[in-house]
Amino acid sequence: MTTKNPVEAIMNARHSVRQYDGQTEITREEMSAMLQTAFLAPTALNQQPIRALVITDQQLRQRLCTATGNTSQLTTASAVVLFVADRTNRHQVPAFQAGQEVPREDSPLTIESLDVGLIAMQFMLVAKAHGYDTNPMTGFDAAGFTTILGLDAQRYQPLLLVSIGKAAVAGKMAEHQPLETLVAYR
Repeated sequence: MTTKNPVEAIMNARHSVRQYDGQTEITREEMSAMLQTAFLAPTALNQQPIRALVITDQQLRQRLCTATGNTSQLTTASAVVLFVADRTNRHQVPAFQAGQEVPREDSPLTIESLDVGLIAMQFMLVAKAHGYDTNPMTGFDAAGFTTILGLDAQRYQPLLLVSIGKAAVAGKMAEHQPLETLVAYR
């Protein structure tokens, strides 16, 4: 069965990119529109504990390279988006402002990790629909990012970094296991 579903076409076209053109600029308005759609993703109990920090400043991204193993995505992308768990996610406290409450201890980080995966995947798909390429990154020093960015370590836990821009080298389809290895029916 084939489909003409545009969502499936975008899903099949999205591949991780490791080298960007370094020239493409994404306006704040367009980035905000993509993130607005990304944050429509569901979260556990609709708690919405994830925040995003869009990093476009080239000097700051160069400093962050020390906490990522010096990956080219950080310096050649148009921007990188750091997704963090917000442990004081109550009363709509604005992101990256002084918190008004003590951090929650009742929510295991695993739930936030699942939530960030849903939001980040939705962001990567909407970015592809806008004509951009992305790459999710988990192999970074979260404590290093917290220090370099001056984040409140009691409030924020960096979880995922996503680079975005126009590919200089096209992403390739990753090898995937056969479906019968991944799925069973009963």
